[in-house]
Amino acid sequence: MPESTDNWKITQLSNRNYLSPIGFKFIVTKVPKADFFSNSASIPGINLGFAEQPSYLRNIPVPGDKLSYEDFTLRFFVDENLENYLEIHNWLRGLGFPDSIAEFGELKNEDKYIQDPSGRSPYNEYSDASLLVYNSNFNVIAKVNFRDTFPIGLSAINFDATQEDIKYVVAEATFKYSIYDIETFVEVPQLDRVTVSTKTPTVTLTSTVSGNHDPSDNFSLQYTSSNVVSLSINQSIGSVSTGSGSVPLTGSVEAAKATNIDSLTSSITYIITGVGTNGTTVTASHTITFLRPQTSVNRVCIAVIDESQSDTYREMENRWVQFRANWPDRHFYLLQPSDKTSGGMYDNSIIEDLHVPPSFLEQTDPDSTTVDTEPPD
Repeated sequence: MPESTDNWKITQLSNRNYLSPIGFKFIVTKVPKADFFSNSASIPGINLGFAEQPSYLRNIPVPGDKLSYEDFTLRFFVDENLENYLEIHNWLRGLGFPDSIAEFGELKNEDKYIQDPSGRSPYNEYSDASLLVYNSNFNVIAKVNFRDTFPIGLSAINFDATQEDIKYVVAEATFKYSIYDIETFVEVPQLDRVTVSTKTPTVTLTSTVSGNHDPSDNFSLQYTSSNVVSLSINQSIGSVSTGSGSVPLTGSVEAAKATNIDSLTSSITYIITGVGTNGTTVTASHTITFLRPQTSVNRVCIAVIDESQSDTYREMENRWVQFRANWPDRHFYLLQPSDKTSGGMYDNSIIEDLHVPPSFLEQTDPDSTTVDTEPPD
């Protein structure tokens, strides 16, 4: 078989969640108090210059050989003591030393966050910085490392007593840096040369349940598979190992998920989904029927009576209608002895002797006038 690229692995996103704009943390070694209140940061854009190769038809663009990096901007809430604002402010004053060159000397020699054994460092005017990127589960998935960072701007702080509602002060600092690198912590599928599988994937799904299942008893789903790279089962079970296996389940928990069929039973359907080695998807399903608990709502009701001639048809009809209104899910059975008994003999038909309500007959069988059919649910 000819060798080809297993494209379906590398062309699909390994994580289909969108990147959240709130999942970040910015750390500047030299100004640690600013990152705690940071509310906006970004991965700066980069641009590659280009040149044009002359041609008698039109100039042809060709890639340049120098990258330019956009400035990095950090926006943060200013704390009430101005500590985080002053960290960046004093850093800028040290770099610009507007009052005395001694300010630059203090910046280089007295950095409490960047320690140097000699007490002096030629790099104290710079700082390393990192931008941590989090996924939707707030796990770090990437780290952007900025080298030789230093501030070039700090926004003003505006006070306004006319504001109708409190809007806390936000400051913005702009940084330059020499370069940044992006370090990722997730495994990205690599392009490998593999043989494309043409084998058809298969899955089966059964269980240890036989007949209607008592929810008080636990059970297991059993599955098999072949030529698949992943398997999952619905109903909140999730991924399972490929091949064959068993999933133990708690009867009462699964019965709570089931859909009622009638007053006595409920059911739940499990679906196993497999992704084949050839990229196709296959499924199999299995349905389990549970016995619903017997309560006053759905309890079976059996009436054994020989006659009820003392009540009229209208009275019996009214009682039956009220009974069904109160207990619509009860299974009702009407039994009458068919032989002679001491003190009684059935001179008329069963319906007449019992004064069977017309609505009862309609529920048993609309096409029959006998009472030997179980009423529907």
